[in-house]
Amino acid sequence: METDRDTLRRLHYAAAVGCGLLAALAVHILLSVFGFGLSTALRELFPGAAAQFVSSLAWWAIGIAGFLAGWAAAAYLIAATREGEFIRRLARRVLIGIVLAVCTAAGILSKSSAGAPTSEVAASLIALILGSLTAYCGARFAYLNAEQI
Repeated sequence: METDRDTLRRLHYAAAVGCGLLAALAVHILLSVFGFGLSTALRELFPGAAAQFVSSLAWWAIGIAGFLAGWAAAAYLIAATREGEFIRRLARRVLIGIVLAVCTAAGILSKSSAGAPTSEVAASLIALILGSLTAYCGARFAYLNAEQI
């Protein structure tokens, strides 16, 4: 019985981190489409203060999106485990909306040429790493708070 609980907890962590990562990538895609992505500072050899500021804001936006989505998904999974029917129905709709938003943003980005391919690939890898780390931290934070209740 204990191994089932550990397996379920690991699956919850993986799902929460996955949701947080998707949200972080969606924010990265949307910011890139509008010209405010992480690659703003990578486009020039010596970027100015404005490009560095835009990149730092994108960095924070991606990190916050990953953390909040990881935390929210973990909180949902904790509540769903504790048999909250209303929360299950609400979160199901929210998760469907998030998946649709990510797919729409990816479709938009695939149609636009935002910048140099090398800088876009580097920025996307940075967003992937940042999103995974912050999503894990958000999920861990939700589980630590749940254990104290």
